[in-house]
Amino acid sequence: MFSDSLGFDVGVARLLRQDDDGEAVAYLEEFIAKGSVMAMIEMAEYLNDTGDRSASLAWMERAEASIAVDDCESWLYLAGALRRGLGTGTAQERYFRAFGLRERVAEAGHLATIREMIVNYFEGLNGAPKDTDRTIYWLRKAAALGDEEAKQILREEGLS
Repeated sequence: MFSDSLGFDVGVARLLRQDDDGEAVAYLEEFIAKGSVMAMIEMAEYLNDTGDRSASLAWMERAEASIAVDDCESWLYLAGALRRGLGTGTAQERYFRAFGLRERVAEAGHLATIREMIVNYFEGLNGAPKDTDRTIYWLRKAAALGDEEAKQILREEGLS
């Protein structure tokens, strides 16, 4: 599953929820006190699942406000939470906002997410239109970060 630099483990939190909500909440609160954005998002999910949408939205806002600009993993986790239905807006608004967050992480140089952007724009997936220019942009960005497959594709297509 996912864990953060503070030691919070999403898998542990979800296992605890299956057995004992009180223990799960205590686990979340322990890591929220340490500043874990993932724990905040998991608290939002827990509250949403228990029917407290208002408290869930407040935790999502708090989590987003707590994410450092360079914390790619937390931005990606937030994007996933939006796709799972957490946060404000319609499902479509959350979907496109999640895509925008993922693209922002890719712009920051997160290679795995850059690779996703290549596929998204090449195939027209996950909220991206089919866009050859954006595909090439992301291929070049990946190649600049040392991605051999991207370099090979650019060579084969005469775009190096």
